[in-house]
Amino acid sequence: MSLFFRLFAGVSMDEMDTLPLVPLGCWLFPIGIYLLVLGFGLGMDKQNRRFVIVRYGWIQKWWNRVFLKNLLKGGFAAVGLLTLFKIIDLFVLQMFTGNRKEISVIFVLWTVHTMTLSALFLFLETLRIKKMIPAGLLLLEGLTFLSGFHFRKSAKFMFGVWGMCVQSNLYEDMYGFSIIRVMIVQITIVVACYWLGGCFLKGKEMEGV
Repeated sequence: MSLFFRLFAGVSMDEMDTLPLVPLGCWLFPIGIYLLVLGFGLGMDKQNRRFVIVRYGWIQKWWNRVFLKNLLKGGFAAVGLLTLFKIIDLFVLQMFTGNRKEISVIFVLWTVHTMTLSALFLFLETLRIKKMIPAGLLLLEGLTFLSGFHFRKSAKFMFGVWGMCVQSNLYEDMYGFSIIRVMIVQITIVVACYWLGGCFLKGKEMEGV
């Protein structure tokens, strides 16, 4: 199996007869990188936060700007990370596995999933638990996957498998999740994070951000 598929396709049902710690670690590795990049970018934004709030007039406008900006940056970061490892596969490891459909599905699923993580990250930042967010999201990913591992019939409903191409109905007719439904649910989560974050910050003064 190529490096790209090992890191981004997810944990196959075939590997779920025994506790798949190594495949799960491979899955969490690029997500960990993504969360570090996202956290670093948000840390840079904090240096200009007071200036931006003054410029935009009030916190709600600042939230609109910072949420949409970082969500888009997260999407570009996800595509960049996927592309980087695909290039490593092609030109360094010289592995030419996978067809266009599989690669496209992996790009779409992983990008939407990580953008959902970005939305959760941004919302949780409004709750003043910043230091715990990356670890908390990695735990969410890992624990929900392991719940699906122990209760196979419920795996399709677990957040931790929703970015895994090999756990979708393209590979698993019985236990695989519906790609369309999962995309709709994750988009709903993004919208909910945006709305809840705006409600939480609404009316706060600059010093409270």
